Amino acid sequence: MRFNLNFFNLLLCPNCNSGNLEKTGVDLCCSECLNTYKVIDEIPRFVDDDYHSNWGLQWNKFSQVQLDSFNGTNLSESRLLTQSGMKPADFKDKKILEVGAGNGRFTEILLKYGAEVVAVDYSSAIEANYENNHSYKGEIIFLQADLFCLPFKYDSFDIVLCYGVLQHTGDNEKALLELCKYPKKIGGKLLVDIYSSGLKYYNPWVYVIRPFFSLIRASDKRKLQIVEKFVNLIFPLQLWLLRKLHNKKGILKIVRYIINRSPNSVYGINLYLDGKINLQLARDWSIMDTFDGWAPKHDYPVSRSVWINMINSVATKEDFSILSLGESGQGHTASLERN
Repeated sequence: MRFNLNFFNLLLCPNCNSGNLEKTGVDLCCSECLNTYKVIDEIPRFVDDDYHSNWGLQWNKFSQVQLDSFNGTNLSESRLLTQSGMKPADFKDKKILEVGAGNGRFTEILLKYGAEVVAVDYSSAIEANYENNHSYKGEIIFLQADLFCLPFKYDSFDIVLCYGVLQHTGDNEKALLELCKYPKKIGGKLLVDIYSSGLKYYNPWVYVIRPFFSLIRASDKRKLQIVEKFVNLIFPLQLWLLRKLHNKKGILKIVRYIINRSPNSVYGINLYLDGKINLQLARDWSIMDTFDGWAPKHDYPVSRSVWINMINSVATKEDFSILSLGESGQGHTASLERN
């Protein structure tokens, strides 16, 4: 296990919140409470993967689908820059805590920009991130840990990044308040987003299907197979319809909007029709996103007004300035800076 730069010195025992973590063979041990944390396959483990095993399965199976370096797009890079309002040079040499790092779609961009990254995920998706990014020349470590019990000293990072995660934590505002602990005082940034419950983004089918999907007594692997069969069945019809409606206006645009709110995701099909990805990748993306929509244990999108009120409340409590409030491909964004 390698710890680059001063990352090892940033670690703090999440059990007692006071002890430093020391190497004992291949594992880590708290200097105060003597709690031991396993290091498996080069990744320190502060949680197991039982609770969010669906994410682990999803991102290890579709480990490269969203990576710009694999799919040939700049979707992840564009989203990172647009949502953050930052330039590539703004990330260089910055210590960044990426919470909910998943398979590493943003991790690889941060490393490309010359950032020093701590990539954290609750699930075994961190293993996909490790496989995708551990050989990168940049400075990075990978940890499996809980957002609500992170093993880091407060005020330690130049930037804390958390995209695509908050709505899945079970408590949006509590998660925001936790993240506020880790940016450095005076200038440390917090970059976050959340899914929208607004009509522009909301897909009611997902929230109708999910309760029934959760009742299926089967493994995550079996549930993914069910999703694959459903998508493979309906994919050719949706492809045909959306091809006919591609870039159409007027009433046909409304029809396209309805199809885009199908029970399964057609985002991959639209990327294919825009000439951004190939057809096989479009199918994989549709399966991945459909499972992503049907399987979560928590998913609490919010309206824009609720998001603004939440960000204002958190910024006031934790003494942050709000740099920007905006929209992303799925909802709302915010950039804050610590005073």
